[in-house]
Order: sequence, then structure tokens, then C-alpha cells
Amino acid sequence: MVDVAPRLLVINTVVWRRTLATWQQCGVADPRAVAHSSPRLLGYDWLHASRLANLRALQQWLPWDLSAAQAIERYAGFVASIAAERLAGRLLYLEQLRLLPLLVADKLAARQEWRLQRGLSVSKRAAGEPVFITVRDVAMSAPANFDSLLDSALSQKQQDDDGLASNGSSSSSSSPSFEAYRKGRLLQLPAWKQLLAQAEADVVELKRKLPPELRRVAAEAEDGGGCAE
Repeated sequence: MVDVAPRLLVINTVVWRRTLATWQQCGVADPRAVAHSSPRLLGYDWLHASRLANLRALQQWLPWDLSAAQAIERYAGFVASIAAERLAGRLLYLEQLRLLPLLVADKLAARQEWRLQRGLSVSKRAAGEPVFITVRDVAMSAPANFDSLLDSALSQKQQDDDGLASNGSSSSSSSPSFEAYRKGRLLQLPAWKQLLAQAEADVVELKRKLPPELRRVAAEAEDGGGCAE
């Protein structure tokens, strides 16, 4: 961890040791490799319920198999720095809108595969292409951009469901803004309450498995639930 060493000098020893131990408990085979790719991740409190809610949400709602270890290895930056109401909440919103099948790991690869299956040129945009969504879109898009993306996805999905290039209907395919959904329904949903309860249980279980000297996180850890904006 030579390249990580300068970063460790400004992080309390208990904090970064606890992070590595927590990742290992989550099944990460080489926690130091994750730290090497993004040393700042060592400064977060990974036993915060918001982060574990994000971790569970990625495993639960991404339309491909993803272990906790893989979620950390691929999306640790989002898990650590984005509030659960934003990352996990947006994933749950996609589930409610039945848009989870549009989530992909790589948009370019997904588009090429879609075109290839239909005998189309993989290098040219085609009519009727799905509006694919990545985890980065979910985590990082500004509110207006995220809402616009969902409106486009819903519009294309409606056309596909109707089997028409343009259905000419006056009915709206747009959805309420995520912010309106978050403030109005999200916190009351049984699925949301269950996710948070599971995350709290995960905190207790993971902490129980840590050595005694790592169970109490140092005050220097970035222990907030992440950035909502």
C-alpha cells in the first residue's frame, strides 16, 4: 500500500483499519486493492446504516447478481458518499416505476447487444432503443437530469408496450419528480422501512465480528450518511 501511505497519515489508524476489516467481513478478497484505487474511502465509517442500506439496495435491485463484495469493489465511492435516500431511494423508485430492467453496468455494451440481437448495425443509433440507466446515473445525476432521464425511459417503454413508434395518446408517460416521491411516499413504503431495518441489523452483526479495539469508531471518521445533492 505504498501509494496509499500518505493518505493514511491523515486518517486515524482505527478508522482505516476498521474500514479494511469491514470490507473483509463483507467478502472483499483484497480490501487493500480497493483502498489503493481510492484511498479516500478509508476515511469513512463503513458501519453507518446509510452506507449499508446503499449496499443492500445495490444487491437487491440491480437486475444482475451482485454480492456485497462486488458492490464494494465496483461502487464503493457511491455507497460511501451518497445518502441512502438518494442512491437506495432512487433505486426503489425505479423498482416502483418498473424500470429496473433498464439498469445496466455499461450503456455502450448494452446498446450494442440490443442492436446485435435485432440484426442492426452496432455502431448506429436505432429507433426504439431503450433508455438505459447506469448506477452512476442513479447516484450522480442532478434532480432535474434524473427526472428527465426517467421521463425518457417511461416514454420509450410506453411506446414499446403499445407496439407503436408513436402512440399519439394524450396520456402522460411522465412520472412525479423523485424529490416529490421522496418527500411524499418513499419514507412510508414498507420496502424502504425494511431496507433500513436490515441495514441497522447489518451494522450490529458486522460490528459484533470486529475485534474489540475496532468496534468504537474514531471521531475523525466521516460518519455522515453521505451527500444528498
